Amino acid sequence: MINVDWKKIKPYEKASFALPVILVQLLVLLFSAVIAFVNPLLYMPLKVLTAVFVFVAVAFNIHIESRMLQIYMLLGVLDISMLAAVLMPFPTGLTVFFFAVSLLAVLVSAGIAVFAGVFFKKDTLYDFPETDRKNIFSGKNVMFFAPHEDDEINLYGGVIEQYVKHGSEVRIVFSTNGDFYRLGKLRIKEALAVAKRYSIPPENILFLGFSDSITDSSGKHIYNAAGEEVLRSAAGYTETYGTAGKAPFSHCAFTRDNYLQSFINVIEKYMPDTIYCCDYDGHADHRALSLFFEEALGDILKRDAQYAPLVFKGFAYSTAWDGAADYYSLNALSTRLKEPSISMRETNTYIWDKRVRFPVAKESLSRVMQNASGYRAMQEYSSQTATDHANGTLNSDKVFWLRRTDSVLYNAKVSATSGNPARLADFKLVDSEDIKNDPGLPLKGVWRADENDDKRIVAFKLPAAQKICSIALYESPRAGSHILNAQLMLGAVSYNTGELNEGGATVFEFPGVSTDTIGIKIKSCTGDCELLKVEAFTAPESNRAEFIKAQNANGDFCYDYITGKSGREAFTVYTFPPQEDFAFTAESSDEGVVCSVEDGVIKVYCPEGECAVITVRSKNDPKICDYFTVRNPDERERYILSFKQENEQNMWSFPMQWDYYRGLVRRLGVYAPAKKNKK
Repeated sequence: MINVDWKKIKPYEKASFALPVILVQLLVLLFSAVIAFVNPLLYMPLKVLTAVFVFVAVAFNIHIESRMLQIYMLLGVLDISMLAAVLMPFPTGLTVFFFAVSLLAVLVSAGIAVFAGVFFKKDTLYDFPETDRKNIFSGKNVMFFAPHEDDEINLYGGVIEQYVKHGSEVRIVFSTNGDFYRLGKLRIKEALAVAKRYSIPPENILFLGFSDSITDSSGKHIYNAAGEEVLRSAAGYTETYGTAGKAPFSHCAFTRDNYLQSFINVIEKYMPDTIYCCDYDGHADHRALSLFFEEALGDILKRDAQYAPLVFKGFAYSTAWDGAADYYSLNALSTRLKEPSISMRETNTYIWDKRVRFPVAKESLSRVMQNASGYRAMQEYSSQTATDHANGTLNSDKVFWLRRTDSVLYNAKVSATSGNPARLADFKLVDSEDIKNDPGLPLKGVWRADENDDKRIVAFKLPAAQKICSIALYESPRAGSHILNAQLMLGAVSYNTGELNEGGATVFEFPGVSTDTIGIKIKSCTGDCELLKVEAFTAPESNRAEFIKAQNANGDFCYDYITGKSGREAFTVYTFPPQEDFAFTAESSDEGVVCSVEDGVIKVYCPEGECAVITVRSKNDPKICDYFTVRNPDERERYILSFKQENEQNMWSFPMQWDYYRGLVRRLGVYAPAKKNKK
């Protein structure tokens, strides 16, 4: 595919440019057709067919990332071919020659598409015994939140399948209909088609029904708008909507209050025990989803102290949609940032090394894209040209950050010797005055002590005494603001914290202290004296491994692992939650493949032509295990795999062609005139 510089070509995709250009090209085509009927040149039908075959051959073999540029190019090719056919008097022999060559080009192109659809898919699915992870994925009531129809694949593809096939109750909630370009109803239908691929019943796909990128008269996103102000979207709607066969979760006007209440209602209706949601991404709707969700869940947690779902937050852009284009590798690579960073730059509140890495489903793993379940699901979102981003989205893991929901401070009264500490105990981690127009860090709600405050204390008064054994402190995301030492005060007990983490929580665990008052005194800091969030818990973080996964020396999860030609590989074990001294065994299913464990490292020797299943098992809990295959194929098999990976994007199969051109046609819907006064 020919990639484009989107900033440069955007003006050429606007309706004001596109419609006149296409109209002119169609008029030229019409002129050519008229000439074809009246021009007495010999073999005119043959010439016209030649022009059509040239058009088809080009369509088979040239694909531009911008579908509108593709339309310009194809219509231009057809216009030039037709004009040449109807106006130029070629000799009979040359006419027949051009016809034969163009026909041959079409037949060869079609043959390549058929060949690619069969050859590339053959023997490329990962072959390994899938590990039983019922303790993680079975019997759950799980809810996935997505801002737009296609983000559920970007964020959760490979994980959704795990919950579905383990029998969990899976629901996907879309906050918007993604209708900024007036494709909302089409995107709803596409989302339902994806759900069918995932074997999720349509009643479990919920659309809150809000429009994409709703803003008020000042240009602020609905998240930052006045609570009861009714807003009109760019698509012309003022209230939630769905399709004839799929109504929105609830009918309500486009107001901030209704948006928030929709989140509260959908969570309280189903009370999921596991929730996945995007975090503060680069898109305003993603940010709104993250903040509305945390505000809604925070409201519920204040009212229901018994409700404590598992919450995983992730990033759709930096770890998926705009992720590193690294799909084509001998072994699937783990999710990586394009620009390595200690913490996620979007908020500076999540440390990269603290991410939770989930193994993906077996069906999502293939050495060519066409076989991967995630790619096939993306093909349903052809209106969004989703498969263009598969190279950065499909990986050997999906990464999230776990947010605890059992802090005892949600209903605490908060005070401070200076500054405004009102948001310190909220579940909502970050906030912003303007999520659409402010590209900076979300710093709203950060507590800042006055410069002349020599005490710098914040205090939390609990409704009743609790036995506190863990406190998490989040320092300000602001660069230059860094706490070097603080004092935790719990009744008569106090601890010095030492230097806090720059980004992410610093967690302190200690013997339980029964108290109804917690104080934090900032003793030393650089820059402004600030705190983002404080959490207190009556139970420490779990340190019992819930699942494990073998990984190679680069940290890539291993499933159907092809060794280097030497056959010698070293593997380690990823554990969740992290274990400092995880004791395990490893054994090979075949005596021809040698496997041993030395100082926490699995050493494997797999001679050429050999294959074995490696079983890794916890010594403390044998049910916690992992299986992966190691094999050392010969040169022929390595060459074939390499050829397939190098050429899949050059030799498109019919399903890939269909996906591309279906998307091209569907994208034309963005040029439909906006309808006024929609409810």
